Amino acid sequence: MDGQNRDCELLEIYLLDGLNAKDKAEFEVHLSRCEACQANQSELQQVIDLLPLAVEEQPVPAGMKKRVLSNVLGQEANADTTGAKQSTSLATERRLNRKNGQSRWLIPGLSAAVALLVFFAGYQQVTIHDLNQQLAGSDIKPGEPVKVEQAVKLSPAAEDFVSEGLATIVIDQKGTHLLVQAEQLPQLKGTEAFQVWLIKGETKVSAGTFLAEQGNGALYYSFEPNDYDTIAITLEPDALGDQPRGKMVLAAPIRTGDIG
Repeated sequence: MDGQNRDCELLEIYLLDGLNAKDKAEFEVHLSRCEACQANQSELQQVIDLLPLAVEEQPVPAGMKKRVLSNVLGQEANADTTGAKQSTSLATERRLNRKNGQSRWLIPGLSAAVALLVFFAGYQQVTIHDLNQQLAGSDIKPGEPVKVEQAVKLSPAAEDFVSEGLATIVIDQKGTHLLVQAEQLPQLKGTEAFQVWLIKGETKVSAGTFLAEQGNGALYYSFEPNDYDTIAITLEPDALGDQPRGKMVLAAPIRTGDIG
């Protein structure tokens, strides 16, 4: 991937104010010269501006935490962690680098605006219907439909966790996109990173990794709907795993099979 494409990959992160001052200044120079980024900027900004203030509280189904722990970590929830399966080695090592355009991810910290939008008043009651009503009344052109398909609150995976999160699935003319946002995350140490997983039965698909700043972090990911039933965030020892190895932090049931 050439330097031009790598810079283009930073557009979503830039709009969420996830770049440091140096990278932000460099990207703004690129943005002033890149017609593709300029064309995408307005559309993406409208999606970000319409992210839900909140999502309806939904009770966690009975047994979901144990089931997700079993599925995500590849072991029974009550099993000794020493019996966990070793994760499969990556064919190609991935480096956790903010400038690496091979991932659609890495937003270390939410901007003040997004943080206020998403976590204001502890998830007020806003439904998908309300969101689509907002979209209908926005400045998005008829030829550029954007639909908020689903928004779910991510629940702590253990009683001692205070983390909160929101997963929003948005559809536009370019495909289906997942935006995961979280706050009050555990502090990272060394090479640790948070990783997002889309789960279908026993199959776990990585949606990417992200860092957190002052407990806040987010991830943007484009994907093909594939009957996923669960989304989860784990705390991993590094950003190089293609299967979960660490502790689950947040999770929620989702529906993607009927998207389209």
